[in-house]
Amino acid sequence: MKKWIQKLSSSNLIILAAVLLAAYLILILAVTNLGQTRLNESQHRELTLKVQSYASMLEYFFSVSSEEVNDFATSRAMTTFFANLASGMSMEYGLGSSLMKLDHELDKLIETKLINDIPVYKRFILASYDGSVIVDTAESITQHVDTERFDSAADGVHVLHTSYLSRKPHIEIYKTVYFSGRPVAYLIADINISVIIEQLTAQEYEGSRSRMLLSTDSDNILVWNSITDDTLAQSGIIFFEFPIEKTPYQLKGWFSPVNEKDIFTSGWFVAGISFLAVPVIIGLIYTFSINSANIILKTKFEESHKQQRLLSVQNERLVEEIDRRKSSEQKLAYQAMHDVLTGLPNRKYGNEQLELIIADATDTKTAVLVMFIDLDNFKQINDTLGHLAGDFILTDSSQRLSSVIGGSSVLARLGGDEFLLIIPNLSDEEYAQSLSSAILSLFDRPFTWNSQEFFITASIGMAVYPRDGINTHQLLAAADTAMYRVKQDGRNAYRFYDISMTTDVQRTMDLDSRLRQAIKNNRIEMYYQPILDLETKQIVGAEALMRWEDEKLGFIPPDEFILLAEKNGLIHRLGEIAISQACYHAAHWQSIAPIKISINFSSVQFRYCDTLLAQIKKGLKSSGLAANKLDIEVTESLLFNHNDEVVSLLEDLRRQGVELTIDDFGTGYSALSYLQKFPFDKLKIDRSFLIDIDQNASNRELVSAIIAMAKALNIRIVAEGVETKWHTEYLLQRGCDYGQGYYFSKPLPADEFEVLLTHSRMPQSVA
Repeated sequence: MKKWIQKLSSSNLIILAAVLLAAYLILILAVTNLGQTRLNESQHRELTLKVQSYASMLEYFFSVSSEEVNDFATSRAMTTFFANLASGMSMEYGLGSSLMKLDHELDKLIETKLINDIPVYKRFILASYDGSVIVDTAESITQHVDTERFDSAADGVHVLHTSYLSRKPHIEIYKTVYFSGRPVAYLIADINISVIIEQLTAQEYEGSRSRMLLSTDSDNILVWNSITDDTLAQSGIIFFEFPIEKTPYQLKGWFSPVNEKDIFTSGWFVAGISFLAVPVIIGLIYTFSINSANIILKTKFEESHKQQRLLSVQNERLVEEIDRRKSSEQKLAYQAMHDVLTGLPNRKYGNEQLELIIADATDTKTAVLVMFIDLDNFKQINDTLGHLAGDFILTDSSQRLSSVIGGSSVLARLGGDEFLLIIPNLSDEEYAQSLSSAILSLFDRPFTWNSQEFFITASIGMAVYPRDGINTHQLLAAADTAMYRVKQDGRNAYRFYDISMTTDVQRTMDLDSRLRQAIKNNRIEMYYQPILDLETKQIVGAEALMRWEDEKLGFIPPDEFILLAEKNGLIHRLGEIAISQACYHAAHWQSIAPIKISINFSSVQFRYCDTLLAQIKKGLKSSGLAANKLDIEVTESLLFNHNDEVVSLLEDLRRQGVELTIDDFGTGYSALSYLQKFPFDKLKIDRSFLIDIDQNASNRELVSAIIAMAKALNIRIVAEGVETKWHTEYLLQRGCDYGQGYYFSKPLPADEFEVLLTHSRMPQSVA
């Protein structure tokens, strides 16, 4: 070893050091040159991806905006406006309201569609096909729009670059609006260019030395510029151009290349690195000389610590096993007390916390607020969109609820879509009301799942300790009862518990039980109210009305027990009873007078069209009543929310000869297109229009308009609620065909109606 070191200390050491130093310098230069090349390539790839991402972002932005414009062009507000416009409705009778609704929806779209608090849309214009403006959301309203620039475009949603409004460029998205299969208008959205510029410049800064333009054949929109004209003229400048699909735009970008002076690849840097080679070589020589001396010492240390390392490894494994078992026990304990999906305390833990809080409130004589929070219509969305969407809603809802509660409050998930919120040390009911309002407002924001937006509301029931209960069971039951009262009253609200709710719940339970017994024991009876020809005063039909006189509870209003039947599923049994009895009696009365029988069905029954059709066919067949003697009454709300099964059912009934009547006309949506789409034989004017018609001029005008419209469509009219002779004479003067009301007769049992029909002996039919 010493001889080898002596040889190194001679002139050979100098030669070896020189060779090593030269090789080191050559390596540094090669690596530097290679690094410069790779850096340029990396910059080019990075800029390519950057501009491509900007282009993709613009394509997505225009795609989403186009979908929103397309959705609004086919929205309910748009369709209703053109339906009323096509029917000739005046501004005073519905058209003005639908126009204001359309203008409001457009303003709302501008206010709610924001990106980083910047409106996506500056303006909406709805222009007719000839260019005249129907709706303009701008403060300075345009009276006419040049629509010739839209004529050459294909059907669909289009992005257009224009400068027609001013010298400044504008980006417009327009969609042709169709009604009844023909184009009637253009919906034009003026895109806020500031939103596009803000998104494209979010990752840029003054020293980025770049420039971007949104370019068309006619002119450009400057997005960003931090590069001088002199730099732009250099030959090494990097240029990209990407087209934005389905738009007239190209995204153009100019970028300065990497400057050699800005990186550590200059000659001085190379010289400095090279100079470091001298001490490195000297250090290597010195290290080599002392390395042999350290080998012996190192070997001894390794031997002495070998056993110690083995023991240390065994100890570490033992500690890891202990920690793993503790972690597993803690995880099991957490899972036993928390909901796996939302991470909130579960029912068991929530009840335990409520017991502790009640015990503390008993000692401190303070109040405790218990809230039951239930998501409205969650099952419908869960069944429609799937359980993944349902899990997302529950998770997002738990996060929203957690954002408004204090540190001492307890929020737990009881299961399904129910949450429990416990507020200790309640100061007053005003705080509870304020908190409930804040919770309801949390659900004003939409839920977004797979790019689809939908809304869910909440129902809140509240109970206060010790007023509404002194233990966990009583308080939870009271809050649950209050929550279900909110459900019954229409949802999306909150209520405190009061003792009358328990009474109402008990009555509902009694009604449910006794209604089932009444159906089983044939205690449900059909009454019949005659329908008269106003001109001949003959009975030409009757409406079948269901009545229930309970032995214990007395007379039960139809609105009460039918609503209950819709909820507990008995509505189909009641419908079968109505069809069976009404068809049987009507068939029996044909020998007296060929009258028609009218039956009104619940909208719940139309959810099961096959079952309803089978019941009607069975009733006609078993009674022997001709199909043209049966009249099915349909409400406006059912038509507005109809599906293909309802349409198929009505068409099937019409083909068999069953007549169709639109019931309570004027109280619902009253879209005239339904009268043309569905083959109705008669139209019933709701009784609410006749209550004060002799004193209410607007009701008289409305009734006259309904009658005139029905006559024009060759539809016969039945007026409900005829109570006076004045009603009869007025309706007869206006051309109303039939009347029904207490002026002629109240609803009668079958035997009394038969006596009335026998005395009248009027054989004329509605046909």
